[in-house]
Amino acid sequence: MWFFFVVLKFIFYRLLPDQFFGRVSETIEDLTGRTYLITGGNNGVGLATAVHLARMRPARIILAVRNVEKGEKAKAEIVAETGYTGKMEVWELELSSFASVKAFGERANSELERLDGAILNAAYNGPDWNTTVDGWEYMIQVNLLATGFLGALLLPLLNKTTSLPQPLPDATPIAPHLALVGSSGQYIARFPERSALHILDALNDKKHSNIMDRYMTTKLLIILFARELAALPLAQGVVVNVTDPGLCKSGLGRDFEMPPIAEKIYGTIVWPAAKGALNVTYSALRPTPPAAYVAVCQVRKYDAWVYTAEGQRVQKQLWKEASDLWRSVDPSVSQIIS
Repeated sequence: MWFFFVVLKFIFYRLLPDQFFGRVSETIEDLTGRTYLITGGNNGVGLATAVHLARMRPARIILAVRNVEKGEKAKAEIVAETGYTGKMEVWELELSSFASVKAFGERANSELERLDGAILNAAYNGPDWNTTVDGWEYMIQVNLLATGFLGALLLPLLNKTTSLPQPLPDATPIAPHLALVGSSGQYIARFPERSALHILDALNDKKHSNIMDRYMTTKLLIILFARELAALPLAQGVVVNVTDPGLCKSGLGRDFEMPPIAEKIYGTIVWPAAKGALNVTYSALRPTPPAAYVAVCQVRKYDAWVYTAEGQRVQKQLWKEASDLWRSVDPSVSQIIS
């Protein structure tokens, strides 16, 4: 019963006020000569973020997508809408495969001379238990483990960019950014697996997991990953943050079926993807404290649990378990995360 009141408080004191009264402003910079990468850049908030960035004329934009054909269509849409004349590329990335993430990281580090911003936006939310080719529950791998792995793999390139000269002599200094897309759902994550001896194994146990809590839990735990990533030596000079686009119209919840009345109410609350993407763009360009949680263009506190002794213990335990997993996929990642 207590959780029911937690959810009600969240809806009426945080979600609805933000959706109806939250103000996000457009961030405008001259991004000449810079390079940006967006995962899930072919639809929803990712696509809208790519449009915002394209208008600021960076030299290069990488759309990291599952389906290259859909990515090429998104690229054509972005160019048609913005008149972008820089180099826009579509790279394949399948977050449900650690091998694909590893290959993507290797490609980025070998082909890109600089990386001014990596926006790790791709995520999944669904009502059913599904597993990846690597044997992990789908949301845990895509939203958390693979996203954290990719963030770590991109840190060397982001760090390298900190020592490169500004693209233009009179350009506004902008530090490289690693923006992980989060959600206010963190505030209502139940996360009963927190007390398990092996947290990742518990999260991957279908018999004892609540799949309806899973998306919120991944968005709580990505904050813990951001805190660990921001503390790494290679993150010095790199702005690492968690960006919340708000409740937006996108394909994220496409596998959920809602009654007509609920769908109508939902339609009055959600923002257009372009509005939510303004907060993402802000987070990818503006200075914020290490591992800051950014919503409606403001730095906000995490869920209170993150600051507790248990939250800090879980953060260290989860990071160790994830690090061991990543090392089993790519031993060289030890040079980044150790």
